[in-house]
Amino acid sequence: MSVAPQTTTRWVYALAMVLLAASLAILWHLLTRFEKELQSNLERIQRVFSDETLLKNPGDSNINFGAIEELVEKYRGSQYVRSMTITKLFGKREHIVYPYYLPALFARSSQEVLPAFASDLDPKHGTFRGHPLPWRLPTDAVRLPLMARGHVLGYLYARVDRSPLRSVQLAIALLTVLLAVTISVFLLQFRKQASVISRTTIELEEKRQELVRLERLALAGQLSANILHDLKKPVLNIKSELEEFDADGQQQAPLAEVVQRMREQVGVFLSILREGNLERFVRGEGETEWLSINEAIERSLALVRYERGAVQHKLQLCPDLPPVFGVPVRLVQVFSNLILNAYQAMNGKGTLTIRTAREGNHIAVEISDTGPGIPAEALDKIFRPFYSTKPAEVGTGLGLYITRDIIEEMGGRIYVTSHEGGTTFRIEFPVV
Repeated sequence: MSVAPQTTTRWVYALAMVLLAASLAILWHLLTRFEKELQSNLERIQRVFSDETLLKNPGDSNINFGAIEELVEKYRGSQYVRSMTITKLFGKREHIVYPYYLPALFARSSQEVLPAFASDLDPKHGTFRGHPLPWRLPTDAVRLPLMARGHVLGYLYARVDRSPLRSVQLAIALLTVLLAVTISVFLLQFRKQASVISRTTIELEEKRQELVRLERLALAGQLSANILHDLKKPVLNIKSELEEFDADGQQQAPLAEVVQRMREQVGVFLSILREGNLERFVRGEGETEWLSINEAIERSLALVRYERGAVQHKLQLCPDLPPVFGVPVRLVQVFSNLILNAYQAMNGKGTLTIRTAREGNHIAVEISDTGPGIPAEALDKIFRPFYSTKPAEVGTGLGLYITRDIIEEMGGRIYVTSHEGGTTFRIEFPVV
């Protein structure tokens, strides 16, 4: 799975969730607004019918039926109220005054309607001809007290049309389900992509480790060739001493003298191998530990001494540097690459200057040569993988790329400045 489709998929899911969340917020706002408007309408109707000129005083049998009927007709067609029933209190008894005919139809009891009007009764919903019955209050009805001067004159029973609210609630429920499904799918997709990214990251890290190791082996191979060149001299000397013996085993020089010279040449041979220390350089990575910058530089100088030629050294190593945390062989690989590049740039003659110092919260290492310098157009390319100004048989084009990678892995940075009279690499390691 490529990075581009993964990114596109994430954006699609994110956009869908934003749109669903925005729609949900808008519908929730509409629901709240409808509920407030419904409550406001009911309160307004309650205030209008609480007028004492309609129901008169408690116990007063004179009721303004005409005015009540006019008001009912006015509000019956409103957006939220379907039908109304109005009662008045006579003492503790509650009597229906609108519709005025309702009490007569329920003459014998409040539970039984006259047989001739039984078809108008809906006992399931508690209504008669659509009007709510106080003793069987429908689920869609509200009971509002009608009050004047602190007294309850009666009650208004209104059947409320909540269909707009239910439509909005249904839409909210559907959008909530869609949003939940989208989030679930997004999380599953994200988890799947995270697994792919994690696996790819591990594979890339393994490849990077292998690349570092292969570059170190390439460097070791280059140094091995130089070591073999230096080893020829003591081996040829030993051969020359052996050739002084004639066919009969007679020697032209005293035996002790020949053995002593051969012992010296063997010592030179072992010294070359020991100073190169290639076996330790090629071996496994090892664990991270606290390292001395100066010691790593000295080991690197010994490792690549076979390319030095007549190059002069100027070492300005600060003795009180704090240690850095890293893998020993990798730090040696960093300095070996830079020193070897400097030797090759100077073609066996010139001056190599290495300076270390503590500057604030970091350790600075500068490696300068007096070579011809790096062309300006190449400065931005030297850290790219496989870019090299050397012939293919001399370099892999990975040295500086891996050097920067190792330094950044340790939390440091590398910079380069170059001019016609030489090049300086500056490395900064953080002080932990």
